Parts: sequence; structure tokens; C-alpha cells
Amino acid sequence: MSARARVDSMRPKRPGATRTAPPRMPDLYPTRGRYLPYIAFGSCGLLLLLVALGILRSVWVLGEQDPAAWRAHLEAYRHPLYLLFHLVALLAITWFGLRFFRLFPKTQPPRIGPLRPPPEPVLLFGLRGAFTLASLLAALVLGGAIG
Repeated sequence: MSARARVDSMRPKRPGATRTAPPRMPDLYPTRGRYLPYIAFGSCGLLLLLVALGILRSVWVLGEQDPAAWRAHLEAYRHPLYLLFHLVALLAITWFGLRFFRLFPKTQPPRIGPLRPPPEPVLLFGLRGAFTLASLLAALVLGGAIG
């Protein structure tokens, strides 16, 4: 699907000294290349927003200090669609976090004062380990195992 893009989309307001090629869509967009992972990575922002709004709603209901409203709120979260959403959100946000951590070593400066950063595998292992421990701790606290 190597279709031509709109010819006027990047035309300058006044002609330059040299002509440029007209804009084109990338070859075989979006069926080949890394387009799908890029779109999925960007779409995780919507999931992050929806989860954050759910957390804000929970805090709002909890702030009303009405035990009946809180029980109703918790009962609503037992609906199968909520459970499915949270399962998808857990998987997608975990993938998002791990992919984000892969970008982190590439952004590090060659030296941090007199020290050099650790090798990329060590840094990735540390970041993923910290992410796993933080997720496990949050699950234990929210599950009631740790008070």
C-alpha cells in the first residue's frame, strides 16, 4: 500500500532553492515493519489514562466515607467486563513498561561524573527486577497480604 500522500501536505509557503521529492507513505505501510508495535506502544497511553481515571474514581468514592457506596463500588469491579479490562490493562501496561525500560539504556550518557554506566544487560536486569518487585509489592498491598 505505497500510496502517495497529499502533495500539498508539506509544501513550503514560498519555493526554495532546490526542489524536494513529494511526500510518500512508507512502503507496505502498515502491514510490514515496526508500525504495529509503535501503534500499540502509543495506544497504551489510553490504557494508562483509563486506569488512572478508575483510580481517581475509587479515591473519590472512598473519600465520601460511605461504607455502602464503597461496597457498591467494589461490587461493580466484580463485573466480568471490568475483570477483562483489568486483565488486558495488566498485560498491556506490563508490556509497555518492559518496552519502555529497553529504551532507557540507550538514553544514558557515556559517563556520569567519573563513573561509567553499567553494561546494558546489567542495567536492563536491574530495571526489570525493580519493576517486578514494585509490581509484586503493589499486588500484595492491594490484595491485603501486607497491611
